Amino acid sequence: MFTCLFDLFPVELVHHIFHYLWAHEIFYGFTQLSSHLDNVLVGYDRYSISLSSMRKREFDLMCLHIRPEQVISITLTENSDTPDQSEIFFSKFDILQFINLRSFSIISLNQSIFRQLNLLCQLNHFQSLTLPHISDTYWRLFGSSVEKTLPRLKQLITRDYPLMEPLNNMRYLTITYSYCHNLEYLLRLMTNLYSLNITLSLNVSSRWSQKAPIMNHLRQLTLCVEYGRLTMSKMNQFLLKMPCLRHFELRIDDPMDFNVDDQWEVWSRNLKDDIEDTKDIIDGNQWKYLVSHLQIFDFRFCLAERLDKQILDSFRSSFWLEQKKWFVCYDDLESSPSLFTVPRFAPKDITYLLNYHTPSCTSSDLKLDQYVHILNLPMLCPLMQDFINVTTLRLQTDKDLSLDRILPYLSLPQLRSLSLVSTSLLTQLSTKTKFESIRSLTIDTLEIKSHAEQICIVFPRIERLQIEINDQETMSLLIDRLKRLSLATFVYHHSSILTNMTKEWFVENSSRLKENNNFTCRIDKGKIHLWISVH
Repeated sequence: MFTCLFDLFPVELVHHIFHYLWAHEIFYGFTQLSSHLDNVLVGYDRYSISLSSMRKREFDLMCLHIRPEQVISITLTENSDTPDQSEIFFSKFDILQFINLRSFSIISLNQSIFRQLNLLCQLNHFQSLTLPHISDTYWRLFGSSVEKTLPRLKQLITRDYPLMEPLNNMRYLTITYSYCHNLEYLLRLMTNLYSLNITLSLNVSSRWSQKAPIMNHLRQLTLCVEYGRLTMSKMNQFLLKMPCLRHFELRIDDPMDFNVDDQWEVWSRNLKDDIEDTKDIIDGNQWKYLVSHLQIFDFRFCLAERLDKQILDSFRSSFWLEQKKWFVCYDDLESSPSLFTVPRFAPKDITYLLNYHTPSCTSSDLKLDQYVHILNLPMLCPLMQDFINVTTLRLQTDKDLSLDRILPYLSLPQLRSLSLVSTSLLTQLSTKTKFESIRSLTIDTLEIKSHAEQICIVFPRIERLQIEINDQETMSLLIDRLKRLSLATFVYHHSSILTNMTKEWFVENSSRLKENNNFTCRIDKGKIHLWISVH
């Protein structure tokens, strides 16, 4: 008799596992495993829904089993590869049914999604809102709803900050762009913040760090400098305003130039300040005195020029390596070299060339290659590192392809996604060879129809496909032969061929879609997006 091991787990432990999963993942992974687990699913009341790039079958299963009163969070992302997803969801559920909803996130500019804002203020438990950049047009339509909701919020994530009155309930704030001269006004409206994540554009003549108010409750700060020069003196002034800070993350995305030019000297004289040694900002000995009270300190600094690897020496003291166990890397391979802490900022997306080497690190025990998830190959070269966790391979060349050179990459143990320039690679693969681990495939150009047939044989478990094709027959072949295909984007150079294509056309020309017409389609800018249910 089959025994589900999850039946032996305490319900509280199963609920703790659910906390790390989206609702569609929970229902897809746990439904009908056992009657006990089915009861646990019914009793769980903290589901988080993410309407993003999911398979149609998962979406349908979630909509079938979810009860609105169980949901505490909804995230809406209007992806082109899941056409009409949000409209279908809100045709099944009214936002006012989600009586326990706490969080609502919009990562889209779909007007029908924004209309839901008008109803959120009627939900008693609502306290967290995420908004994209709001245009003047959208603000005229929905601004009053946002303003009505703001005073009750504990968390706000937005690019803009339509704040006119103090928000004493606000505890967690993310502002993805702000000028430094707005910082004082912004912080004085929310003096009870626990967490602040803000991207600043700095003006060297501004005294933003001096004017910032005391933030006695702030425990976590994420500061990103998108433009402008940051100095240690201003960093010190700013951190002194946060006596209870415990977690600090600093990113400087504007490449730092350590040469003091004439303009900098003029500004310094006008401000009656001494010119700082601009390299202080990358000196571990200087940082030691500012961050010794912190539990977590992470940073990533983009540099304007390549520096000697001795840049790491100041981060090799006992304070960094033994007392705090904070480890720092220097990477000089990218166009903008960078200095960063690991594992927080370990590179996850790399371009692999003959001169590739793992970034220099203050700890020899950390294996940085294990953090790489995306591997880009402008050319084929021997794979010298162990990229055991790479999930996506982007092959950006058609030159010098041969089976013995390709297979080491396709044999990466966690590889799930493959991107190719063209189908010429397929001529190197025997139809007896099957790569069943590949779930996502992107091909810029499909050269001949026989290559489409070979795709269906070599990659039989494809669920996501984006491919450029030249004829409708090839598209129907791929839909019918790839039985697990759920999200498909077909790109046409000649958009005139798309004029007569409708959902009815697909039902008529695809045996699979004729048998099961549970799919949506959208034609947009020479692309056909299909979202297909799988039995």
